[in-house]
Amino acid sequence: MNLSPYMDELTSNTNSHNKESQFYADIEKRLLQEVKVAYSKASAPQISIDQGIELSIPFFDMGSVNTTHLFGLDEVMILAFYKANKNRYKKVLDLGANVGLHSIALNKLGMDVTCFEADPQTFSQLESNLKLNQATSVHPINAAAGSYDGFAEFTRVCGNLTGSHLSGAKPNPYGKLERFDVTVVNIGSIAANFDLIKIDIEGQEADVLTSISISDAQRIDFMLEVNGDDNAEIIFDYVKQAKVNIFAQHLAWQKVETLDQLPRSYKDGSVFISSKSTVPWS
Repeated sequence: MNLSPYMDELTSNTNSHNKESQFYADIEKRLLQEVKVAYSKASAPQISIDQGIELSIPFFDMGSVNTTHLFGLDEVMILAFYKANKNRYKKVLDLGANVGLHSIALNKLGMDVTCFEADPQTFSQLESNLKLNQATSVHPINAAAGSYDGFAEFTRVCGNLTGSHLSGAKPNPYGKLERFDVTVVNIGSIAANFDLIKIDIEGQEADVLTSISISDAQRIDFMLEVNGDDNAEIIFDYVKQAKVNIFAQHLAWQKVETLDQLPRSYKDGSVFISSKSTVPWS
């Protein structure tokens, strides 16, 4: 499976990253078909992300979703961002690593990665995938990202492991649930070690982001999803206080000027927070 051409197309057409664009619809259709064919032929297909760079993410059932769903266009868009910035970032923190797609891609592109995954079941698959890909510069941590050091209850959403979260971070979780305690690490205490932080932690993003000092936030770049009105408001206020910029995928990566412009769901795409004046796609 060759993702590299899709990634290059995305990098060259950032003004069309809005999900309502015809470009988005066309490239998404082609991408999903390629992913479907690749996993129908092999349970762990080789995946090209750059010239001479391949990785493999074996099929893994996560309830109503599986490995193939990790290659949606919005995710490949973020992989394209990593590729475009492979000479810019050196040390990356991946919060909400799941089975390791982002961490492995970042590592293959030459970056040193520390990643967090709270669910021990998913973490086991993450470790297996890191070993398979010889991702020796990825440092996995089986813990939840938070604003304090300690323990907290975690909710595993059995019907969709990608929706699992620290209890209380998301309202009204659905289906069969399993709850157990996990270790929590204060991200604010380690953030200074990184120049890029990717955040996909199901409603915990505002708590983690605001644990990071303003001086650190002014130096670090962030790629994240925003979930819910409360998170959006807290993040918007924090960005204003830190005097950094926030850019939204659904605005074709233009600067967010008002709270209403911030997304409230992964369905609206990602946001990029940085002291930079534009999103560095080249």
